Amino acid sequence: MDYGMMIFHHRKKLGWTQEKLCEGICSVSHLSKIENGTKEAGIETIELLLKKMRVEIDANDSIDEVTGQLKRLWNSIERADYDSSKILFEELIGKEESINYTNISNDFCITIWRYYIFVEDLKMAKKKWKQLEVKKKKFSQYETIKYLFTLSIYYIKEKRYNDSLLVMDEVQEITPNLEIDFQEYCFYRALVYSFINQTSLSMYFCNKAIPIFLQNNNIKRILDAKMLLSLQLIKSKLLDRAEQFLIEILDSSVILSDKTIHMSALHNLGYLYYHSNQHKKAIKYYQEYLSNIQEDTEEYFLVISNIANNMMIINDYETATKLLCKNLSKIKDKSSASFIRMKVLLLEAKKDEANLVTYLREVGLPLWAQTNDHEKLIKYYDLVTEYYEKHESLEKQNMLYKEYNSTLLKMIESRK
Repeated sequence: MDYGMMIFHHRKKLGWTQEKLCEGICSVSHLSKIENGTKEAGIETIELLLKKMRVEIDANDSIDEVTGQLKRLWNSIERADYDSSKILFEELIGKEESINYTNISNDFCITIWRYYIFVEDLKMAKKKWKQLEVKKKKFSQYETIKYLFTLSIYYIKEKRYNDSLLVMDEVQEITPNLEIDFQEYCFYRALVYSFINQTSLSMYFCNKAIPIFLQNNNIKRILDAKMLLSLQLIKSKLLDRAEQFLIEILDSSVILSDKTIHMSALHNLGYLYYHSNQHKKAIKYYQEYLSNIQEDTEEYFLVISNIANNMMIINDYETATKLLCKNLSKIKDKSSASFIRMKVLLLEAKKDEANLVTYLREVGLPLWAQTNDHEKLIKYYDLVTEYYEKHESLEKQNMLYKEYNSTLLKMIESRK
């Protein structure tokens, strides 16, 4: 317990001078040394100073209790147990001020920060991070490792993927056994690689994460890792293996009554069957997913677009057109990704080539170049190129080829 800091904090909180507090107890210079931590004070002096400010000294067993709660909260977060972690967080947050003067204050702050990241309260996470930045020079090695690992996760939430990898590399240099000390390490590394389209590396770390989660009996994270792996398998055209994983995940989610995992599996099966040219199956799973999400949201409109796209592939243009017309009018923001995607599909469904190409050149392609949507860029540049070859001059065709080649080079660079 850092009694000096505790006394200083409460004295300032009361607006007392050192002279007022130490009167009748000790000298001003003695109090100053206690507050600065340059002199050990007797327990009697400490008790008198705190009693004068009406501050009680917490018993040592309360520190042990908080330490246990912190470990359980961290473990609940590792297991993606939102209910348990919320209960533990609410028990702990009221003790924050009293913990500030103890040897577990840094661990407390890091764990609370981890919770804010876990529940995606990024405003509070940023605030906590700033507090930790001030303290980090005094961290123990263990606190430094825990801080850096949590920082790497925070950077993922902030979409700073390269920064996240740099921090992971830094912390792994300090502790080569990072994946043992922090069971989520390989999973989060796989997640970062998936975001930056490093599919092989993402698969490698998924395959490392799964046995670690198995060893820790972390069922929820096993399913999360298998879900991520299935997406990488789809990207790698290993569709049979991906299907096997997703069916297994879907069955497990029913047994565990885990709606979040169940929904993700439905969506990803739709994605899988689209890529395996089983478009009726894709529509079925997307529709089942759609029936369980809130209407008129960004996510809802994205799935509508996926359903319409599969309908068009099997030449059901009439149903696709009706579906798109019904939903396009609901989107107020005409610059949103969902509106642009749906507008492109509607022009395709109507076979309005001229307006489609114009809209792609002016709106669609610039957006997908900005968001690095490689799949859409390749598909629609090919469509525009084919149109130009039929209807535009050689000069305009050459300009388009140069633009397309430049885009392809940027895509290749982004995958390195």
